[in-house]
Amino acid sequence: MLESDEDENKINENQAQKRQIKIQEIDLDPERRLFEDELKKNFSREDIDHYFDLITNNNIISWENKLFESKLSIRDFSNVSDADILDEKSDDIKTIKIIKGDIDRTRVIESLYMNNFKEYEYQVLIYYINKNNISYKQGLNEICGPFILLKEKLKISFSQIYKIFVCFIDKFLTNYFHEKEFFSLRSGFSLINLLLRYHQPNLFHKFDLSLISPDLYATSWIITLFSNKCALSATYYLWDKLILFDDSLFPFFFIVALLIYNKDKFLDKNVDSSVILSILSNLRVDSIEEVNVLINLATEIRDKTPNSFYILSNKLEIFKYNSENLKTLYEEYKPDKMLAMPMFPNELFCILYRDKVGCPDENCENFLTNKKFNELSNCIFCRNNDLKKKIKKIIFDLRIFENESINNVDDSFPGYLPNTLRITHDELRDKNFPLNIIEKYKEDKDNYHFIIITSETSNFLGFEKDFYIEKERKVEKLGIYYKSDKQIDINKVKQKFDKNRGSKKEYLLLKEFDNFMKFIDELNRQEFKYVSYIYDGYKGIHSFAKKYKIDLLDHGKKCFLCKEEKRNSSKFSFW
Repeated sequence: MLESDEDENKINENQAQKRQIKIQEIDLDPERRLFEDELKKNFSREDIDHYFDLITNNNIISWENKLFESKLSIRDFSNVSDADILDEKSDDIKTIKIIKGDIDRTRVIESLYMNNFKEYEYQVLIYYINKNNISYKQGLNEICGPFILLKEKLKISFSQIYKIFVCFIDKFLTNYFHEKEFFSLRSGFSLINLLLRYHQPNLFHKFDLSLISPDLYATSWIITLFSNKCALSATYYLWDKLILFDDSLFPFFFIVALLIYNKDKFLDKNVDSSVILSILSNLRVDSIEEVNVLINLATEIRDKTPNSFYILSNKLEIFKYNSENLKTLYEEYKPDKMLAMPMFPNELFCILYRDKVGCPDENCENFLTNKKFNELSNCIFCRNNDLKKKIKKIIFDLRIFENESINNVDDSFPGYLPNTLRITHDELRDKNFPLNIIEKYKEDKDNYHFIIITSETSNFLGFEKDFYIEKERKVEKLGIYYKSDKQIDINKVKQKFDKNRGSKKEYLLLKEFDNFMKFIDELNRQEFKYVSYIYDGYKGIHSFAKKYKIDLLDHGKKCFLCKEEKRNSSKFSFW
């Protein structure tokens, strides 16, 4: 017997809708039906209802406002209707089978209490891949499912659900489901490693020693935005925060927060790689309280991260809709090979010349101004400005300058930045280098941000390949660039720099590279957090200062870059 006329009206409405719009039924095999019947015996409707208590129509309105305002320029939803979505079809039998299989595994318990959940999710997914002309990828079902379930509680149309679903993907998963070669995902893995190395080096090195990379544990976290690792209420709460934060990179901070929050489980000396992977695969976030703790930690991590992390993401075009340059940019910037957190020259100038540069984003209205940062600005760099990063910056200049011969160097440092510690040739030759430089910072190391300048650090990746040979991996290895892992191949160096064929400038650059490696290695060994290097080194600094007419100290006739430019030398000159 029906409890009310309202219930009867709901049933009649559903029946009429199914007759009017021919929804493709998703058949379950007998074993699957028995499985679902058993689940229903163990979970009551009351157990499920609390998942939906968090989300109201007001949340939906705020989601639409946040997501739509940034995506309307690239999306036209004017012709999307419920009938279009529910009437969409596919002739691809293989895709249909995969989607139906994934839907069977999507929010299994919660979906039991929504009429036609599987049919509705199937139609939205088919409509999405057809309209975007893409192949179906696993993970889409985990993003779509929670939005479909909202219809059970809220008076919300399918076209409205579809719009939110699409804009949510555009904002946080922009290219992951669209590109074929997964370079945006590979860039994402590199960003996780950079963050982990910067904020928790001991955990990064434990993972690296155990040969555990983000692709082994973070793939599902990224492409489902934790939907398959969170209770439904926690998923809604997390997604609500992500949308309101309006920060496409926040999921990466959240992932690193989750790792750091559980670091004691990984850093136990008795835990080997197989146990670490097991722990990682079983990590879950099942309460709103846990989400809150992780969001607070992720926010703290974000506020201590150089803005160059965002600049790097922009350069890689991870969140540029339908970018055609993902592979080219990944191969150009090589984020997977970066030796530490890169800092781009515009951020360094923002730190040292705040009265002239302002915001580090060259597209922001505060760039090259002395305006105060606006916490409510649309510019992510202004909102996450350097004033919030309460860490003292220590800038080391490791450049070596040529003189009359390879064995003579010049400590005059033509063209340098204020508040910079210029490491002399004698200090570099000291047998205790670099301990002689960093030892005094050890006691208070968590309160310093080390920034390293060389002639052109971005070129060092080539030297590692050319002049370094692999040694057998050792248990005491601390990092991928630690000196117990690699050593200079002396024969290659001699061959390259033979007296009759050698290049003095390249030789000096190689010496810089070796000093840079020693410096990074020792900071790793001492577990210093907050280590950066200037991407493009002094060459990038010089170019930025010249472009925006900012004077460098002692920048005169001895500047090698200026001399090279006057001689019209190769654009690839390092000096």
